[in-house]
Amino acid sequence: MTKSEVNTTNSVPIGYQSRPDARATLIGIGLIVLNGGMWAASDTAAQLLTQTLPPIEVTWIRYLVHVIILFPLLRGGIRGAFRTVHLPLQVMRGVFAALSAITFIIGLNIIPVADATSVTFVAPFVIMGLAFALLNEHVEIRRWIAAAIGLSGVLIIVQPGSDAFKWTALLPLLAAILGAAAIITTRLMPHDDSKVTMVYTGFVGLFVLSCLLPFYWIMPSAQDALVGIAVGAFGAAANAISIIVYRRLPASLLAPFSYSQLVWASLFGFAVFGVWPTLATLTGALIIAGSGLYSAWRERQIASM
Repeated sequence: MTKSEVNTTNSVPIGYQSRPDARATLIGIGLIVLNGGMWAASDTAAQLLTQTLPPIEVTWIRYLVHVIILFPLLRGGIRGAFRTVHLPLQVMRGVFAALSAITFIIGLNIIPVADATSVTFVAPFVIMGLAFALLNEHVEIRRWIAAAIGLSGVLIIVQPGSDAFKWTALLPLLAAILGAAAIITTRLMPHDDSKVTMVYTGFVGLFVLSCLLPFYWIMPSAQDALVGIAVGAFGAAANAISIIVYRRLPASLLAPFSYSQLVWASLFGFAVFGVWPTLATLTGALIIAGSGLYSAWRERQIASM
């Protein structure tokens, strides 16, 4: 499961509470803020690791740790964990998710973590566009306007046409598009359990990366191995928190607090690399977050009608 998948879930999972009490809501919000910190920690560790190891290898390490942590899910038997009626779609989804992770981590090797994180938060609007084009889902004009505003925030961050612009700055946007493709594929598999999808995502991604790894392999040092474990462990913890919280509380309630990840990314980027977001990054991030918050509020308005 990628970050874009976690932050843009709008389905109603099993166990979802339509009217959560105040205590459950407060705990859920706290966990989502913690989730943002976990993702930011994983991304910062990944960016640190790309200074000594190739991005492909860093992504492989993240997936390897993810798959190792997945093994408790196989207690019911490997056959059950891999049982699906949508095998081609599961494989396709796993490939999209792996390519999204690879692209994002390559981007981390080039631009600050806060910039990369901000750009990926346009994923909900990418999903909206793909759902409209591929699934014929109705999208009201207000959400198209919000999407256009959110994308303008991306343009402010990457600054096309300026001396500071590099095409590589668009890699996080490509990661968001690939993550959105994974979500759209998920919507085509209504009969598969989420646990099965998680298992396929982990194992397909690990297989894809293992095929690429021999061309990029560099023997990691003991310090690299420890940082790599942190990359995978923080990412796995973030995934686990998201699954627990989104299973119990509505996505439209939690979405505004997922933007705390932008704050975490800025803080970690400054603490580890001494890099503080530029005015362009802060402005673009605020625009993206504002359009996302409006969309979340609009979802709640529609749901309450």
